[in-house]
Order: sequence, then structure tokens, then C-alpha cells
Amino acid sequence: MNKSLASNSLLKIESIVLAQVGDFFPDIWKKVFNFFTSYHYRELIFALKTISLVISLILGVLIVFLLIKMNIKARVRGSISKVKKSISFNKSRMTKKWAKIEKKLGSGVEANYKLAILEADKIFNETLKVIGYEAQIRLTNTEEIKKAGKIKNNIIEDSKFDITESDARTMVAVYKKGLEDLDVI
Repeated sequence: MNKSLASNSLLKIESIVLAQVGDFFPDIWKKVFNFFTSYHYRELIFALKTISLVISLILGVLIVFLLIKMNIKARVRGSISKVKKSISFNKSRMTKKWAKIEKKLGSGVEANYKLAILEADKIFNETLKVIGYEAQIRLTNTEEIKKAGKIKNNIIEDSKFDITESDARTMVAVYKKGLEDLDVI
């Protein structure tokens, strides 16, 4: 009898365990379902929606503020560049500088020819820096300016580089044409 009683009790335990395991998954499903349909879940979702709305509003305000600030900086930069252009490119001042270059070309001294080319290149490059390199688009003689730049580099690198007055006048005329295209002279 002890054996039958022990096996009987094992069967009862086994059936209880199987019933509990069988009820485990439906119970979990019911708990999950009840959570999502409960009042607590709705409170949680409402809180998350509220928090995300507040964060979105703060970020939106920051974006608008930064866009306004960037636009103000762009306006300030634009007005500063206009002031620089008007100060740097006083046509009468530029004409005086160019007259000095022309005087050096008429001196009959090769060293002055070289100086004239170097000064013309310097004025041209300063003009491009102030106006902006997008001004190169307006130039009609970019290839000639590149050639003149190469000759300028030869003058700087080779102290024995020879140049005639006519070549120097041609190079200075190239820079002058570029400055005229930029409406500086």
C-alpha cells in the first residue's frame, strides 16, 4: 500500500505541476494584457507623451534660437565685408598704387620691372582675399593670370631670372585687366 500511496501522491503532485505549468503562459498573457489595458499603463504613456512633448518644445526653441543667431552672424559678417571692401578699394588710392607700379615699369631698370610685377601680384591677391575667391569667376583672363603668377614665382625663386620691359609690361597689364574685371581700378 505504501507504494500505491506514494505513486498516487506523485501523480497528484505531477498533475498539480502540469496544471500550474499549463496555466503559467495564459496567466502571463493575461497579466501583460491587463497591464496594457490598465489605468497604470495609460498613466505611464501619458507621462511619456508629456515628457517627450516638453523635450520637443525645448529643442524646437533652441533650433529657432540658433537659426536666428546664425543669421545675425551672417549679417554682421556681410556688413563687415562691405566695410572692408569700401575701405580697401578706394579707387583713388588704388590708382595711386598703380601709378607707382607704372612708374617702376618706365624706369628702365630690370630690378624695378621685377618689383612692379611682384607689387601687381600682391595687390591682385589682396583684392581676391578681401572680395573673396568667388570673384575669380568674374575674371576674363584667368589663364594669363596663372602664367603671370608662374613668372612671379620665377622672379622670387631665381635671382638671375631676366625679364624685359615689354614682358614686364605684359605681366602688369594682365594683373591690371584682372583688377578692372573686379572693378577695383
